[in-house]
Amino acid sequence: MKQRDVQTYAKVISDVIDFTGQNGEDLNADFETLRKAVDDNAVANIGEEELTRIKDHFQSGTDKYQDSVNKLENAPVPVKLLGRHKTMVTAYRSYADACQQMTDSIDPANQQINEVAFNQSEKDQENFIDKFSKAANRVMGSIM
Repeated sequence: MKQRDVQTYAKVISDVIDFTGQNGEDLNADFETLRKAVDDNAVANIGEEELTRIKDHFQSGTDKYQDSVNKLENAPVPVKLLGRHKTMVTAYRSYADACQQMTDSIDPANQQINEVAFNQSEKDQENFIDKFSKAANRVMGSIM
């Protein structure tokens, strides 16, 4: 493996990890608003305008997660890491898809949230980000 290729690959992974944390922090306050509203059966109290803003914010964040999927898919993967890389990308793609499911669960026009989809998305996000983290740690451990 060329050292420069390994460094480039490691930087892509590191950047995706850093970005994912930052993006999650950015979206968390809106998530907490929705989580509380769902738990209190008070989604309609949020209002259409605020639900629209939150959904747009979530969509922007989800689009950025999809950009990270593309970065991972297009990273210069060292041959010996192809299997681990695919596992990592699959987990991250599934995470991004779960985020999209949460975004899609918000219905501003009817001031509703599909609670089943919202709750499942939350569980899926936790599961897939954990799988991604473990896979990323294995990959990074292999190249350090």
